[in-house]
Amino acid sequence: MKVTYIEHSCFSVELDNVILIFDYYNGIIPAFDAQKTIYIFSSHKHQDHFSLDIFSLMKDYPNVHYILSRDIKRKYNQKFFFNHGISENIYKKITFIGGNDVLENSDLKVETLISTDAGVAFIATVNNKTIYHAGDLNLWISNFDSDDDNKKITVHFEREINKLKGRHFDLAFLPLDPRLEEYFHLGFDYFMNTTDTDKAYAMHFWKDNSVIDRLKSMDCSKSYRDKIADISDYGIIK
Repeated sequence: MKVTYIEHSCFSVELDNVILIFDYYNGIIPAFDAQKTIYIFSSHKHQDHFSLDIFSLMKDYPNVHYILSRDIKRKYNQKFFFNHGISENIYKKITFIGGNDVLENSDLKVETLISTDAGVAFIATVNNKTIYHAGDLNLWISNFDSDDDNKKITVHFEREINKLKGRHFDLAFLPLDPRLEEYFHLGFDYFMNTTDTDKAYAMHFWKDNSVIDRLKSMDCSKSYRDKIADISDYGIIK
């Protein structure tokens, strides 16, 4: 698998005959082999996870399919897409998916979890590889929320991630958000301790990639720190 960090929570994953692109909203998408099938995922409607540009940027690729969270359809109806230059032929390539759904075809299986914020998290199985992209499914505990709200989101988050208990992932993309201050690592840590994940990429760090080394230096990450992608894996210079 070839992983390319694009920006924020957007990564591409290139396999033998399939390319996956997750949560594009900005940045430069690499050039791909036009003969490969491309699946573009958007986990939810927030502007840092979804952009209509995904349609124009992929116009030169004939084998493109879009898998979008159903909350995007609720916010932007078919008329909105047509009014913004999305043709009927392109619109037919969109599959909208909700939480706890399964979508399967000849070369891809997609499962979803329910986000603690909006939309879904994705589990994509392709070419005998299983890849997890959290979207905004994270343990969003903060000093800005009440104890009651923090407890509710903890219950929700743990309920979703516990569905994956012991499951193997070849690759995972997980939020590591510095805005949560001392709680920035809790969702990442819980996921890694609940699943059997080979390699994890931090995302949603708002250009503050120092949180990656910060987590790797913490005692809690001792059992999995070698599985966390280094800054160099992102093409980012310290």
